Amino acid sequence: MPEYEGLKIVYEVIILPKDKWAIMIEIIRREDGEVLMARHNPFPRQPFDTKLEALDHVNRYVAEAVKNLERDNVKPLRRRA
Repeated sequence: MPEYEGLKIVYEVIILPKDKWAIMIEIIRREDGEVLMARHNPFPRQPFDTKLEALDHVNRYVAEAVKNLERDNVKPLRRRA
């Protein structure tokens, strides 16, 4: 799992019936402990055949989510009247 500066990525691999796998993730800011994305399953209708497949999908999902969080947290420039 890649590391992101200033963020803590918590994930839990869960085994489902019929030898399928799911992953729960949570994204927390290290500085103040604020939960940026609450614990959730980003793929609720997509069980995976292997742990490795699940982790691969989650790594791509987390990379995109972190990019979106960084974009959304950029403070807009203040307009002067």
